[in-house]
Amino acid sequence: MSSEPAQQLPGTGRIETFVDGVVAILITIMVLELKLPGEVFAQGRAGAALAEFGPRLAVYALSFVVIAIMLLNHHMLMRPVGHATNTLYWWNAHLLFWMSLIPLSTAALGDAPREPLAVAFYGAVLTANSISFTFLHRCAARLADQDGRLDDIHRAIIKKDGFFATVYASLVPLAFVSVYLSMAIFVIIPAAYFFPEFIPWPRSWQPRAAPERLRHKG
Repeated sequence: MSSEPAQQLPGTGRIETFVDGVVAILITIMVLELKLPGEVFAQGRAGAALAEFGPRLAVYALSFVVIAIMLLNHHMLMRPVGHATNTLYWWNAHLLFWMSLIPLSTAALGDAPREPLAVAFYGAVLTANSISFTFLHRCAARLADQDGRLDDIHRAIIKKDGFFATVYASLVPLAFVSVYLSMAIFVIIPAAYFFPEFIPWPRSWQPRAAPERLRHKG
């Protein structure tokens, strides 16, 4: 099917809709994992409730932000792509596989936030998600370009994504050295997407100019 002319191939609407549905399920699963014993409120022990529920809620919030960033970037990535191919479908499925493990790693970290193994597992899952999204980005960007090449802005973004994937991967062994430092970096990475101007990126990673088809999409 990928050898057919582009105008005969389906659009990416179904991919985006499917991803939206999967994300909704993942968030629902994470919410259902936020279990708090009812007797805590019945006995009026606010301190005990905060101590037990606080770490789980914090990890849930972190995972929610990570998923939200990935969903937003996924939609922005698919908009310029005029058609879907089998390759794009498979890279998208590859991403969804790793995203489906986020609720599992979130629950593990929420139940044992000070355990190095739980922190390392969470970092490993986010590493796999970051890498798989980078591959999907590369595939979608090539499909969006008439010549099938990566332009400057996509090269710059992929370099940054690769950097963050490397940082996530480094958190796996770092968890056995310092759980608190690993957790701090877990928070810093999503924050970097909201405040990119505060990150001292190398000059070669800065895009020269946004493509015209992306500029009017923003």
